[in-house]
Amino acid sequence: MPDQDTVTGHPAVPKPRAPRTPPADYGVDLEDPAARSPRVQLAAAVVAMLLIVGVGLHLLFVTLHVAPESRASRKYAGATDSWIYPLFEQNWRLFAPNPLNVNIRVNARAQVSAADGSVTETPWIDLTGDDIDHIRGNPFPSKADQNMLRRAWDFYSGSHNNDETPSSGQAGLAEDYLRSIVVHRLRQEGRADGVVAVQVRSVSTAIPEPGAGASGPSIRELGWWETRPDDFR
Repeated sequence: MPDQDTVTGHPAVPKPRAPRTPPADYGVDLEDPAARSPRVQLAAAVVAMLLIVGVGLHLLFVTLHVAPESRASRKYAGATDSWIYPLFEQNWRLFAPNPLNVNIRVNARAQVSAADGSVTETPWIDLTGDDIDHIRGNPFPSKADQNMLRRAWDFYSGSHNNDETPSSGQAGLAEDYLRSIVVHRLRQEGRADGVVAVQVRSVSTAIPEPGAGASGPSIRELGWWETRPDDFR
């Protein structure tokens, strides 16, 4: 017979057992997923090692790019340029500024193919003006609005002659970079559907010296570039 409560005479209710806890000297928190899976720790170590190696290689390429010319920089010039341009370009303007004496505005237009196969041209779009509108009045303007288009044009004009022939081994990369930026900007404007070619021009206006009269702008108009699938990614 089950035990009875000596006071009420009813069957005694067994008391619940307290949960067992591991001894304090186990040294392992069983509720910690990382403690139950050494693979997580191994993966974290591998990721950390890859990050350290990646940062080290990046600093090495940057050092070779900005350091005075040496045997090592000449030997690895191709690999260094491929890594640095166009996203990690370095220059010394922060320490030895060269004030601009020309205002340059980059414009673009596109050829758009319709469903019936006809092709039309869009009006010129002032891409630099769009950047200025995004910067003016913005206390924290985007670095892309401030520098991306300007540096892309500098990269292109510095690697091509006035007749658009290459003057540098980075000419092809500079053209691809500038073209992809233009297509990306057209996509932001909602105008990239059906674009089959783009054209870029620069409108340069010299900043006059004090007391001198202003001169008219000079225009450098490039040829049409056919778009590529990579431009729309």
